[in-house]
Amino acid sequence: MKYLISFFIGCFFGGGPLYADTDDKKIWSTLKPFVHARTFSYSENMPLEAFDNDFEGEFPSSGRYEFTHNLVEAGIAYRGFELSAFTRQDYYFRTIDDTFNLIYIDQNDWDWPLDQVFDVYLHVQKVEANGGKFGYRFQPDPALELYAAVKYFESDDVLYGQLEGRIWETERRPYADLVLDYIYTEDSLLDRPLTAPASGYGHGFDLGLSWEINDRFSVDVLLEDVNARFKWKHAPHTSAVMVSDRNRIDENGNPYKLPTLAGKHDFVDRTQVLPRHNWGRLTYKFERWRLIAEQETYDRVRFNRLLVGFSPISWFEVESGFDFKSDAISLKFWTPYVSLLLGTDEFDLKQSRNIRMELMLQYAF
Repeated sequence: MKYLISFFIGCFFGGGPLYADTDDKKIWSTLKPFVHARTFSYSENMPLEAFDNDFEGEFPSSGRYEFTHNLVEAGIAYRGFELSAFTRQDYYFRTIDDTFNLIYIDQNDWDWPLDQVFDVYLHVQKVEANGGKFGYRFQPDPALELYAAVKYFESDDVLYGQLEGRIWETERRPYADLVLDYIYTEDSLLDRPLTAPASGYGHGFDLGLSWEINDRFSVDVLLEDVNARFKWKHAPHTSAVMVSDRNRIDENGNPYKLPTLAGKHDFVDRTQVLPRHNWGRLTYKFERWRLIAEQETYDRVRFNRLLVGFSPISWFEVESGFDFKSDAISLKFWTPYVSLLLGTDEFDLKQSRNIRMELMLQYAF
């Protein structure tokens, strides 16, 4: 879990949504190189920095989701066609409160509470991939722009699976009933010797829409990683069961004992379904002002925001808003060639649980 924010945030140089966030629609009909990058990290249980500091700090809050989504992309567009190369890194955890409480108690060397049952559930995904994307945007109507792209990616680094069950401790000894099933590059739980890494390839789709409903209202939507899947070949795999009550009765009434820990190491072919990333906004324009309702979704986590934009001149806009999910504020500066977005719930980044950064560079010849 230390790796939640290990993709160094400061290395990003790139852009906003790949459709042009501008009233000058001619920008995408010319030759346009672009660089686009973003980072989006969120934790419900504890500050992001705690993951890199062995869970130091206050006791975890209630929560179920932790993730970081990072992307760097560079490409070129011409007359609606886009071709780009990208690298991405995602870590995604879906859990329950007891799981983080257990990890916190263990990492901080606390004594375990006696006779208290901890429910354990941890679903983890890791995505480290390089790939390419081919997209096309077109206008069936002057007020409507559509976007579609297909992307292909490869990787040899995988961590995908889950752990679930119960753990408790009595005065005599600790007990556990756990089920583990995951594929990986390196077995960090049961210390399997290093093996040949898996090979994986995948594909996915991006879909977008920008619609000027009338002079006042507009809608923008971007759906990323639609039906995105990794197909892993010969992935190192571990499945294991740990039980405390070893006594069993077979179908003939004869007693027998189960092993405390039973499992196997092998290799499997498996499909990893990537989390979806969706973004949409409804904009109301009034002279130089804009009022915006926005929703961004990563897998099952929805971030609802209210933003206000102001454009003192035609080629410059500043936008600020509030995120109701994480209590984060954001500030964005936009021009046709450079845009920058910064967002956080805490100016003291050591205490932050939500960080967003996005930078776009593009130039139209």
